[in-house]
Amino acid sequence: MKQPKYAALFLATTLAFGGIAPSTIVNAETSEDVTAPDAPVLSAPLHTSTALTITGEVAAKAEILINGKTYVRTILEGGEAVFKMSPQSVGKVIDVRLVDASGNVSDTTRAIVAEDPNARPDAPVIKPLTETSREVRVVGEPGQYVELSIGSSTYKGKFDANGLYRRGIAPQPAHSWLSAKTISTKGATSDVSKRSVYTDRVAPRTATLTQSVTAASYGVFGKAEPYATAVVKIGTKSYTAPVMSTGKFIVKIPRQAMGQKMSLVIRDGAGNVSQSKTITVQHALYNNFHRVYMDGMKLTVHKEVFYADSTTKYADTFVPLFVGHPSKSGLGFLLSSYTEDGSVAGFEKLTLRVGRATYSQNINDYEVYYEEYEDGSVEESYLFQPDAKLISFVDKYVRPENRITVMVQGTDYDLEFNLSGAEKRAFIQSLQYAGY
Repeated sequence: MKQPKYAALFLATTLAFGGIAPSTIVNAETSEDVTAPDAPVLSAPLHTSTALTITGEVAAKAEILINGKTYVRTILEGGEAVFKMSPQSVGKVIDVRLVDASGNVSDTTRAIVAEDPNARPDAPVIKPLTETSREVRVVGEPGQYVELSIGSSTYKGKFDANGLYRRGIAPQPAHSWLSAKTISTKGATSDVSKRSVYTDRVAPRTATLTQSVTAASYGVFGKAEPYATAVVKIGTKSYTAPVMSTGKFIVKIPRQAMGQKMSLVIRDGAGNVSQSKTITVQHALYNNFHRVYMDGMKLTVHKEVFYADSTTKYADTFVPLFVGHPSKSGLGFLLSSYTEDGSVAGFEKLTLRVGRATYSQNINDYEVYYEEYEDGSVEESYLFQPDAKLISFVDKYVRPENRITVMVQGTDYDLEFNLSGAEKRAFIQSLQYAGY
Protein backbone atom coordinates (compact mmCIF):
# COMPACT_ATOMS: atom_id res chain seq x y z
CA MET A 1 0.00 0.00 0.00
CA LYS A 2 1.39 3.37 -1.00
CA GLN A 3 2.24 5.54 2.07
CA PRO A 4 1.35 9.20 2.41
CA LYS A 5 4.26 11.50 1.73
CA TYR A 6 4.22 12.73 5.33
CA ALA A 7 4.58 9.24 6.68
CA ALA A 8 7.58 8.58 4.46
CA LEU A 9 9.21 11.79 5.65
CA PHE A 10 8.58 10.75 9.26
CA LEU A 11 10.27 7.40 8.79
CA ALA A 12 13.29 8.91 7.19
CA THR A 13 13.69 11.46 10.00
CA THR A 14 13.28 8.79 12.62
CA LEU A 15 15.99 6.63 11.04
CA ALA A 16 18.37 9.56 10.85
CA PHE A 17 17.88 10.80 14.36
CA GLY A 18 17.72 7.32 15.75
CA GLY A 19 21.34 6.71 14.70
CA ILE A 20 20.72 4.52 11.67
CA ALA A 21 21.74 6.16 8.45
CA PRO A 22 20.58 4.70 5.12
CA SER A 23 23.28 2.94 3.13
CA THR A 24 24.86 4.68 0.18
CA ILE A 25 23.61 3.40 -3.22
CA VAL A 26 26.46 2.52 -5.66
CA ASN A 27 25.74 1.95 -9.39
CA ALA A 28 28.67 -0.40 -10.43
CA GLU A 29 29.05 -1.73 -14.08
CA THR A 30 30.91 -5.09 -14.88
CA SER A 31 34.29 -4.46 -16.76
CA GLU A 32 34.73 -6.22 -20.29
CA ASP A 33 37.46 -9.00 -20.77
CA VAL A 34 39.70 -7.78 -23.61
CA THR A 35 42.83 -9.76 -22.78
CA ALA A 36 43.81 -12.41 -25.35
CA PRO A 37 44.98 -15.81 -24.11
CA ASP A 38 48.64 -16.63 -24.28
CA ALA A 39 49.70 -18.47 -27.43
CA PRO A 40 49.31 -22.23 -26.99
CA VAL A 41 52.24 -24.55 -26.44
CA LEU A 42 52.36 -27.60 -28.72
CA SER A 43 54.05 -30.96 -28.41
CA ALA A 44 56.64 -31.61 -31.13
CA PRO A 45 54.91 -33.65 -33.89
CA LEU A 46 56.89 -36.40 -35.66
CA HIS A 47 55.97 -38.18 -38.87
CA THR A 48 54.88 -41.16 -36.76
CA SER A 49 52.78 -39.12 -34.28
CA THR A 50 49.08 -39.93 -33.96
CA ALA A 51 48.24 -37.08 -31.54
CA LEU A 52 49.13 -33.44 -30.85
CA THR A 53 49.06 -32.11 -27.26
CA ILE A 54 47.97 -28.48 -26.87
CA THR A 55 48.67 -26.60 -23.61
CA GLY A 56 46.94 -23.28 -22.86
CA GLU A 57 44.24 -21.32 -21.02
CA VAL A 58 41.61 -23.52 -19.42
CA ALA A 59 38.22 -23.52 -21.17
CA ALA A 60 39.59 -21.77 -24.24
CA LYS A 61 38.86 -23.25 -27.62
CA ALA A 62 41.89 -24.48 -29.56
CA GLU A 63 41.51 -24.05 -33.32
CA ILE A 64 43.78 -26.46 -35.21
CA LEU A 65 44.42 -25.73 -38.90
CA ILE A 66 45.84 -28.70 -40.82
CA ASN A 67 45.51 -29.84 -44.43
CA GLY A 68 43.24 -26.89 -45.21
CA LYS A 69 40.71 -27.84 -42.53
CA THR A 70 40.06 -26.37 -39.07
CA TYR A 71 39.34 -28.54 -36.05
CA VAL A 72 38.30 -27.32 -32.57
CA ARG A 73 39.21 -28.82 -29.22
CA THR A 74 38.54 -27.41 -25.69
CA ILE A 75 41.37 -26.91 -23.20
CA LEU A 76 40.39 -29.01 -20.19
CA GLU A 77 40.90 -28.19 -16.49
CA GLY A 78 44.32 -29.76 -16.58
CA GLY A 79 45.34 -27.09 -19.08
CA GLU A 80 45.66 -29.48 -22.04
CA ALA A 81 43.74 -30.69 -25.05
CA VAL A 82 44.67 -33.69 -27.19
CA PHE A 83 44.07 -33.62 -30.93
CA LYS A 84 44.18 -37.09 -32.45
CA MET A 85 45.32 -37.35 -36.08
CA SER A 86 46.75 -39.73 -38.63
CA PRO A 87 50.54 -39.64 -39.12
CA GLN A 88 51.51 -36.62 -41.21
CA SER A 89 54.27 -36.14 -43.75
CA VAL A 90 57.60 -34.61 -42.78
CA GLY A 91 57.39 -30.83 -43.27
CA LYS A 92 53.61 -30.65 -42.83
CA VAL A 93 52.57 -27.34 -41.17
CA ILE A 94 50.10 -27.34 -38.25
CA ASP A 95 48.81 -23.94 -36.95
CA VAL A 96 47.03 -23.65 -33.58
CA ARG A 97 45.47 -20.62 -31.81
CA LEU A 98 43.25 -20.17 -28.74
CA VAL A 99 39.93 -18.35 -28.53
CA ASP A 100 38.54 -17.57 -25.03
CA ALA A 101 34.92 -17.18 -23.99
CA SER A 102 34.99 -13.44 -24.79
CA GLY A 103 36.21 -14.10 -28.30
CA ASN A 104 39.76 -12.96 -27.68
CA VAL A 105 42.21 -14.68 -30.01
CA SER A 106 45.75 -15.65 -29.12
CA ASP A 107 48.78 -15.51 -31.35
CA THR A 108 49.16 -18.54 -33.59
CA THR A 109 51.65 -21.23 -32.70
CA ARG A 110 53.05 -23.13 -35.67
CA ALA A 111 54.42 -26.67 -35.53
CA ILE A 112 56.19 -28.40 -38.41
CA VAL A 113 56.15 -32.19 -38.55
CA ALA A 114 59.68 -33.53 -38.10
CA GLU A 115 61.27 -36.86 -38.97
CA ASP A 116 61.16 -39.55 -36.30
CA PRO A 117 64.80 -40.65 -36.05
CA ASN A 118 63.68 -44.07 -34.84
CA ALA A 119 61.46 -44.70 -37.89
CA ARG A 120 63.68 -43.83 -40.84
CA PRO A 121 63.67 -46.19 -43.85
CA ASP A 122 66.64 -48.43 -44.48
CA ALA A 123 69.26 -47.15 -46.88
CA PRO A 124 68.87 -48.55 -50.42
CA VAL A 125 71.45 -50.74 -52.15
CA ILE A 126 72.90 -49.73 -55.52
CA LYS A 127 73.77 -52.83 -57.51
CA PRO A 128 77.33 -53.03 -58.89
CA LEU A 129 77.85 -51.47 -62.30
CA THR A 130 80.74 -50.93 -64.68
CA GLU A 131 81.84 -48.25 -67.09
CA THR A 132 79.88 -49.99 -69.86
CA SER A 133 76.63 -50.38 -67.92
CA ARG A 134 73.56 -48.80 -69.51
CA GLU A 135 71.28 -49.38 -66.56
CA VAL A 136 71.48 -48.81 -62.83
CA ARG A 137 69.48 -50.93 -60.38
CA VAL A 138 68.64 -49.84 -56.85
CA VAL A 139 67.04 -52.15 -54.28
CA GLY A 140 64.94 -50.75 -51.43
CA GLU A 141 61.62 -50.95 -49.61
CA PRO A 142 58.67 -51.74 -51.93
CA GLY A 143 56.36 -48.78 -52.46
CA GLN A 144 58.79 -46.20 -51.07
CA TYR A 145 60.38 -43.42 -53.11
CA VAL A 146 64.00 -43.27 -54.23
CA GLU A 147 66.24 -40.37 -55.16
CA LEU A 148 69.23 -41.26 -57.35
CA SER A 149 72.11 -38.88 -58.00
CA ILE A 150 74.47 -39.36 -60.95
CA GLY A 151 76.98 -36.58 -61.40
CA SER A 152 75.05 -33.31 -61.32
CA SER A 153 71.74 -34.95 -62.21
CA THR A 154 69.14 -36.21 -59.75
CA TYR A 155 66.36 -38.64 -60.63
CA LYS A 156 63.31 -39.54 -58.56
CA GLY A 157 61.28 -42.71 -58.77
CA LYS A 158 59.55 -45.42 -56.79
CA PHE A 159 60.49 -48.96 -55.83
CA ASP A 160 58.24 -51.55 -57.44
CA ALA A 161 56.44 -54.38 -55.65
CA ASN A 162 59.70 -56.34 -55.59
CA GLY A 163 61.65 -53.41 -54.15
CA LEU A 164 63.50 -52.69 -57.40
CA TYR A 165 64.10 -49.38 -59.16
CA ARG A 166 65.69 -49.47 -62.61
CA ARG A 167 66.90 -46.57 -64.73
CA GLY A 168 68.63 -46.44 -68.08
CA ILE A 169 71.79 -44.36 -68.01
CA ALA A 170 74.64 -43.31 -70.24
CA PRO A 171 77.91 -45.16 -69.53
CA GLN A 172 79.68 -43.57 -66.57
CA PRO A 173 83.44 -43.09 -66.18
CA ALA A 174 85.25 -45.72 -64.16
CA HIS A 175 85.71 -44.74 -60.50
CA SER A 176 82.93 -42.11 -60.64
CA TRP A 177 80.28 -42.23 -57.90
CA LEU A 178 76.52 -42.69 -57.75
CA SER A 179 74.40 -42.09 -54.65
CA ALA A 180 70.85 -42.95 -53.65
CA LYS A 181 68.52 -42.54 -50.71
CA THR A 182 65.07 -43.82 -49.82
CA ILE A 183 62.25 -41.40 -48.99
CA SER A 184 59.22 -42.88 -47.27
CA THR A 185 55.67 -42.00 -48.25
CA LYS A 186 55.64 -39.72 -45.19
CA GLY A 187 58.85 -37.97 -46.20
CA ALA A 188 61.31 -39.69 -43.85
CA THR A 189 64.73 -40.01 -45.45
CA SER A 190 67.24 -42.84 -45.16
CA ASP A 191 70.99 -42.59 -45.01
CA VAL A 192 72.68 -42.06 -48.37
CA SER A 193 74.12 -45.10 -50.16
CA LYS A 194 77.03 -44.72 -52.55
CA ARG A 195 78.49 -46.91 -55.28
CA SER A 196 81.67 -46.49 -57.30
CA VAL A 197 81.68 -47.42 -61.00
CA TYR A 198 83.99 -50.36 -61.64
CA THR A 199 86.41 -50.76 -64.50
CA ASP A 200 84.96 -53.35 -66.89
CA ARG A 201 87.48 -56.17 -67.28
CA VAL A 202 84.99 -58.94 -68.10
CA ALA A 203 84.76 -60.08 -71.70
CA PRO A 204 81.26 -60.39 -73.20
CA ARG A 205 79.76 -63.83 -73.66
CA THR A 206 80.06 -65.50 -77.02
CA ALA A 207 77.26 -64.43 -79.34
CA THR A 208 74.31 -66.71 -80.10
CA LEU A 209 72.98 -66.95 -83.64
CA THR A 210 69.21 -66.59 -83.98
CA GLN A 211 69.29 -68.10 -87.46
CA SER A 212 71.92 -69.95 -89.42
CA VAL A 213 73.92 -68.16 -92.09
CA THR A 214 73.07 -69.62 -95.47
CA ALA A 215 74.16 -69.08 -99.06
CA ALA A 216 71.11 -66.83 -99.43
CA SER A 217 71.85 -64.69 -96.34
CA TYR A 218 72.75 -61.03 -96.51
CA GLY A 219 73.42 -60.73 -92.80
CA VAL A 220 74.43 -62.46 -89.57
CA PHE A 221 71.54 -62.44 -87.07
CA GLY A 222 72.18 -63.03 -83.37
CA LYS A 223 72.00 -62.02 -79.72
CA ALA A 224 74.76 -60.68 -77.51
CA GLU A 225 75.52 -58.19 -74.73
CA PRO A 226 73.36 -55.07 -75.20
CA TYR A 227 75.14 -51.96 -76.49
CA ALA A 228 78.25 -53.92 -77.47
CA THR A 229 79.52 -54.24 -81.05
CA ALA A 230 79.29 -57.40 -83.18
CA VAL A 231 82.26 -57.96 -85.49
CA VAL A 232 82.19 -60.48 -88.34
CA LYS A 233 85.43 -61.27 -90.15
CA ILE A 234 85.43 -62.98 -93.56
CA GLY A 235 88.92 -63.46 -94.89
CA THR A 236 90.68 -60.11 -94.49
CA LYS A 237 87.50 -58.03 -94.34
CA SER A 238 85.57 -57.09 -91.21
CA TYR A 239 81.93 -56.06 -90.86
CA THR A 240 80.43 -54.51 -87.73
CA ALA A 241 77.04 -53.62 -86.27
CA PRO A 242 75.85 -52.34 -82.87
CA VAL A 243 74.01 -54.65 -80.51
CA MET A 244 70.64 -53.09 -79.67
CA SER A 245 69.26 -52.62 -76.16
CA THR A 246 67.25 -55.83 -76.67
CA GLY A 247 70.48 -57.75 -77.25
CA LYS A 248 69.73 -58.36 -80.93
CA PHE A 249 72.06 -57.52 -83.79
CA ILE A 250 72.26 -57.85 -87.57
CA VAL A 251 75.66 -57.60 -89.23
CA LYS A 252 75.19 -57.03 -92.94
CA ILE A 253 77.54 -59.09 -95.13
CA PRO A 254 77.83 -59.93 -98.84
CA ARG A 255 76.19 -63.20 -99.82
CA GLN A 256 78.64 -66.08 -99.35
CA ALA A 257 79.09 -69.49 -100.96
CA MET A 258 78.00 -72.61 -99.07
CA GLY A 259 80.87 -73.90 -96.93
CA GLN A 260 82.50 -70.48 -96.48
CA LYS A 261 83.74 -69.91 -92.92
CA MET A 262 83.69 -66.67 -90.96
CA SER A 263 84.33 -65.59 -87.36
CA LEU A 264 82.14 -63.59 -85.01
CA VAL A 265 83.24 -61.75 -81.85
CA ILE A 266 81.53 -59.28 -79.52
CA ARG A 267 83.41 -56.19 -78.33
CA ASP A 268 82.06 -54.12 -75.43
CA GLY A 269 82.51 -50.41 -74.76
CA ALA A 270 85.57 -51.02 -72.59
CA GLY A 271 87.32 -52.90 -75.40
CA ASN A 272 86.85 -56.39 -73.94
CA VAL A 273 86.38 -59.03 -76.65
CA SER A 274 84.43 -62.29 -76.43
CA GLN A 275 85.64 -65.66 -77.59
CA SER A 276 85.45 -66.10 -81.33
CA LYS A 277 82.56 -68.06 -82.83
CA THR A 278 83.19 -69.87 -86.11
CA ILE A 279 80.30 -69.81 -88.57
CA THR A 280 79.98 -72.07 -91.60
CA VAL A 281 77.69 -70.96 -94.41
CA GLN A 282 74.89 -73.49 -94.89
CA HIS A 283 72.73 -74.43 -97.86
CA ALA A 284 70.38 -71.67 -98.98
CA LEU A 285 67.38 -73.72 -97.77
CA TYR A 286 68.87 -74.61 -94.37
CA ASN A 287 66.59 -72.32 -92.34
CA ASN A 288 63.45 -73.80 -93.93
CA PHE A 289 63.89 -77.08 -92.04
CA HIS A 290 63.61 -78.35 -88.46
CA ARG A 291 66.26 -80.69 -87.08
CA VAL A 292 64.87 -83.08 -84.47
CA TYR A 293 66.00 -86.25 -82.75
CA MET A 294 63.72 -89.25 -82.20
CA ASP A 295 65.07 -92.23 -80.30
CA GLY A 296 68.60 -91.12 -81.12
CA MET A 297 67.83 -90.72 -84.82
CA LYS A 298 68.15 -87.32 -86.48
CA LEU A 299 65.35 -86.16 -88.76
CA THR A 300 65.41 -83.09 -91.00
CA VAL A 301 61.85 -81.97 -91.78
CA HIS A 302 60.34 -79.02 -93.62
CA LYS A 303 58.93 -76.31 -91.34
CA GLU A 304 55.82 -75.72 -93.43
CA VAL A 305 54.52 -79.28 -93.08
CA PHE A 306 56.04 -80.43 -89.76
CA TYR A 307 55.97 -78.93 -86.28
CA ALA A 308 59.22 -78.56 -84.34
CA ASP A 309 58.54 -81.91 -82.59
CA SER A 310 58.32 -83.62 -86.03
CA THR A 311 54.54 -84.17 -85.91
CA THR A 312 52.72 -83.44 -89.16
CA LYS A 313 50.55 -80.35 -89.61
CA TYR A 314 47.88 -81.99 -91.79
CA ALA A 315 45.53 -84.87 -90.89
CA ASP A 316 45.98 -86.44 -94.35
CA THR A 317 49.39 -85.69 -95.81
CA PHE A 318 52.08 -86.86 -98.19
CA VAL A 319 55.43 -85.15 -97.53
CA PRO A 320 59.20 -85.63 -97.85
CA LEU A 321 61.74 -85.79 -95.00
CA PHE A 322 65.37 -86.65 -94.44
CA VAL A 323 66.86 -89.24 -92.12
CA GLY A 324 70.05 -87.58 -90.96
CA HIS A 325 71.58 -84.75 -92.98
CA PRO A 326 69.77 -83.80 -96.22
CA SER A 327 71.07 -86.05 -98.99
CA LYS A 328 69.79 -88.26 -101.78
CA SER A 329 70.40 -91.40 -99.76
CA GLY A 330 68.63 -89.96 -96.69
CA LEU A 331 65.53 -88.78 -98.55
CA GLY A 332 62.25 -90.43 -97.51
CA PHE A 333 58.57 -89.91 -98.27
CA LEU A 334 55.85 -90.11 -95.61
CA LEU A 335 52.19 -90.95 -96.20
CA SER A 336 50.11 -90.30 -93.08
CA SER A 337 46.44 -90.22 -92.08
CA TYR A 338 45.13 -89.14 -88.67
CA THR A 339 41.56 -89.92 -87.53
CA GLU A 340 39.89 -88.85 -84.32
CA ASP A 341 37.39 -91.73 -84.35
CA GLY A 342 40.13 -94.38 -84.45
CA SER A 343 39.27 -95.70 -87.91
CA VAL A 344 42.09 -96.82 -90.26
CA ALA A 345 42.11 -97.15 -94.03
CA GLY A 346 44.57 -100.03 -94.17
CA PHE A 347 46.99 -98.67 -96.79
CA GLU A 348 47.39 -100.99 -99.83
CA LYS A 349 48.25 -98.79 -102.80
CA LEU A 350 49.49 -95.23 -103.40
CA THR A 351 48.70 -93.29 -106.58
CA LEU A 352 49.71 -89.75 -107.58
CA ARG A 353 47.85 -88.00 -110.35
CA VAL A 354 48.75 -84.74 -112.13
CA GLY A 355 46.39 -84.16 -115.01
CA ARG A 356 46.62 -87.33 -117.09
CA ALA A 357 50.00 -88.33 -115.65
CA THR A 358 49.94 -90.87 -112.82
CA TYR A 359 52.32 -92.85 -110.65
CA SER A 360 51.33 -95.90 -108.60
CA GLN A 361 53.02 -98.30 -106.21
CA ASN A 362 51.81 -101.03 -103.90
CA ILE A 363 52.21 -100.74 -100.14
CA ASN A 364 53.39 -103.68 -98.06
CA ASP A 365 51.04 -103.87 -95.07
CA TYR A 366 53.99 -104.96 -92.89
CA GLU A 367 55.54 -101.53 -93.47
CA VAL A 368 52.47 -99.58 -92.34
CA TYR A 369 52.69 -98.24 -88.79
CA TYR A 370 49.74 -97.53 -86.47
CA GLU A 371 49.89 -95.35 -83.34
CA GLU A 372 46.87 -95.15 -81.05
CA TYR A 373 46.62 -92.21 -78.64
CA GLU A 374 44.95 -91.99 -75.22
CA ASP A 375 41.93 -90.12 -76.61
CA GLY A 376 41.19 -92.97 -79.02
CA SER A 377 42.52 -91.24 -82.12
CA VAL A 378 44.83 -93.16 -84.46
CA GLU A 379 47.62 -92.20 -86.86
CA GLU A 380 48.32 -94.53 -89.78
CA SER A 381 51.65 -93.89 -91.49
CA TYR A 382 53.89 -95.32 -94.18
CA LEU A 383 57.50 -94.13 -94.45
CA PHE A 384 59.54 -95.36 -97.39
CA GLN A 385 62.53 -94.54 -99.55
CA PRO A 386 61.35 -93.41 -103.00
CA ASP A 387 62.72 -95.11 -106.08
CA ALA A 388 64.14 -93.25 -109.06
CA LYS A 389 60.84 -93.43 -110.95
CA LEU A 390 58.88 -91.73 -108.14
CA ILE A 391 61.54 -89.06 -107.66
CA SER A 392 61.51 -88.36 -111.39
CA PHE A 393 57.71 -88.05 -111.35
CA VAL A 394 57.71 -85.67 -108.38
CA ASP A 395 60.60 -83.62 -109.78
CA LYS A 396 58.80 -83.24 -113.10
CA TYR A 397 55.20 -82.62 -112.06
CA VAL A 398 55.18 -81.12 -108.58
CA ARG A 399 54.92 -77.40 -109.31
CA PRO A 400 53.12 -74.62 -107.43
CA GLU A 401 50.62 -74.20 -110.27
CA ASN A 402 49.83 -77.93 -110.69
CA ARG A 403 47.12 -79.86 -108.85
CA ILE A 404 48.66 -83.01 -107.37
CA THR A 405 46.06 -85.53 -106.23
CA VAL A 406 47.03 -88.26 -103.76
CA MET A 407 44.86 -91.40 -103.89
CA VAL A 408 45.25 -94.22 -101.37
CA GLN A 409 43.50 -97.54 -101.79
CA GLY A 410 42.77 -99.18 -98.43
CA THR A 411 41.38 -102.43 -97.15
CA ASP A 412 38.61 -100.63 -95.21
CA TYR A 413 38.18 -97.40 -97.19
CA ASP A 414 39.99 -95.21 -99.71
CA LEU A 415 41.55 -91.75 -99.26
CA GLU A 416 41.86 -88.93 -101.75
CA PHE A 417 43.25 -85.44 -101.16
CA ASN A 418 45.19 -82.73 -103.00
CA LEU A 419 48.62 -81.55 -101.93
CA SER A 420 48.53 -78.10 -100.31
CA GLY A 421 50.82 -75.29 -101.39
CA ALA A 422 53.00 -75.97 -98.33
CA GLU A 423 53.31 -79.67 -99.20
CA LYS A 424 54.28 -78.84 -102.79
CA ARG A 425 56.94 -76.37 -101.57
CA ALA A 426 58.24 -79.03 -99.18
CA PHE A 427 58.74 -81.47 -102.09
CA ILE A 428 60.33 -78.87 -104.38
CA GLN A 429 62.76 -77.57 -101.73
CA SER A 430 63.61 -81.02 -100.34
CA LEU A 431 64.60 -82.28 -103.79
CA GLN A 432 66.71 -79.16 -104.30
CA TYR A 433 68.32 -79.62 -100.88
CA ALA A 434 69.11 -83.25 -101.69
CA GLY A 435 70.81 -82.19 -104.91
CA TYR A 436 68.25 -83.13 -107.55
